[in-house]
Formats: sequence, structure tokens, C-alpha cells
Amino acid sequence: MNDHIGDSNKMINDTPISDSTAHNIAELGMLCRRLERFAAGRQAYIKQLETENDALRADLLLWNEKEVK
Repeated sequence: MNDHIGDSNKMINDTPISDSTAHNIAELGMLCRRLERFAAGRQAYIKQLETENDALRADLLLWNEKEVK
């Protein structure tokens, strides 16, 4: 697999973390909670980027209208 996470030295492994080492139910529960928090943070960041993109598009449209007149 050739996917990178942030630092180019950190590769995504083909083996899921739950398969690579022995875990008990409590550890898997903690891992799930960490992953959910991470995903929620990414979703909030994506929403912020989409909002900023919409604002920039609106500004560009207004700027283009002023240039045409």
C-alpha cells in the first residue's frame, strides 16, 4: 500500500490494528472512542473548509460582477 499519513515516513499498514496485536474488549472500546473523536474532528474541519470555500466563491462572483460593469 502506498498511502502516507502526514509524515512521509509513516505508512498505512495493510493489517488493521485490531488484527496486528492481541487486544481485550476494553482496549478495543478505547480505540473506537479515539477513532470516533478523530473522525468528528476531521468532519468539523471539513465543514469549516466548505464554509470558507463558499464565502470565497461568493466574493469572487461579486468581484467578477463589478469587473463586468
